[in-house]
Amino acid sequence: MALIALVSAKSDGVTTAAAALALASRRPVLLAELDMAGGTLRHGLLRDVPRGELHERLDGTIGLHRLPQADWERASAEQDFTPQVAQHLWPLDDSDYRIALPGLIDPRQAASLTSTWPTLLNVLQLTDQQLGWDVLVDGGRIVLEGGRLHPVLSPAPVLREADLVLLVVRMTEESQALAYPMVRSLQSDLAPQGAGALGLLVLGEGYRHADVARGLEAPVLATLPWDETAAAYLRSGGRMPRGVTRSRLMRTARDTMGPLREHADRRRLHLQMRQVQAATPAVERIVQQLAHRGVRHV
Repeated sequence: MALIALVSAKSDGVTTAAAALALASRRPVLLAELDMAGGTLRHGLLRDVPRGELHERLDGTIGLHRLPQADWERASAEQDFTPQVAQHLWPLDDSDYRIALPGLIDPRQAASLTSTWPTLLNVLQLTDQQLGWDVLVDGGRIVLEGGRLHPVLSPAPVLREADLVLLVVRMTEESQALAYPMVRSLQSDLAPQGAGALGLLVLGEGYRHADVARGLEAPVLATLPWDETAAAYLRSGGRMPRGVTRSRLMRTARDTMGPLREHADRRRLHLQMRQVQAATPAVERIVQQLAHRGVRHV
């Protein structure tokens, strides 16, 4: 499985793309809305989706903004934070394997998350690595400080630990112009994660993907065609219009998650192999001796 984050240089359809990928997923998926400018899912896609046997309706008592208080109320730092997070998850549809963590109600709540990021990140990683769910993060519009991810106004700790970060770019000159400096900053900030941490998700049609990749100097890892009817439903929720599930946007989203997951898995395996280090100098000398013997016998 994978932890994949979507971000943008401007409001370029991050939430729409993330929701499409989540709803189209053939595997269990958690969509975490970590846009520090405020979430839109609660007033859109999730507004008419009930939860549980009592058919609860989503209100202001549920969501990301409640996690700092829940984290603070834990008896100790060692206490499992997963149950507290689980209380703030909401179904994306009538299935039991597509769920969301609704985002902030007020951007001013972003500062309260500073001490909560490590424990929330751990829950997301466990959901991915132990439960085997895909985790999609809606990181919203990226805010920089000194050319790096802003420590408060962006979900920096999660982006830096994601298996894959996708910068969402529309097929317009304006979107690509705004994306170029953001690619440079993200590549620098995510450099410790190794090559391949950043890719592009292109929305719409109009330019050749090879030209977009060359112009932005980053690989195009996914493309989604724009379908206004499907996109309007993903933004606003309500009653699903006829044919949305068969729209080009949703059909392509279904075919996109597999390759993205495989790319993220390859990166994770590469990093795990790269991070293996000798436990002691003696072990290092043994490895060097083995390597020397191997060369002599070739």
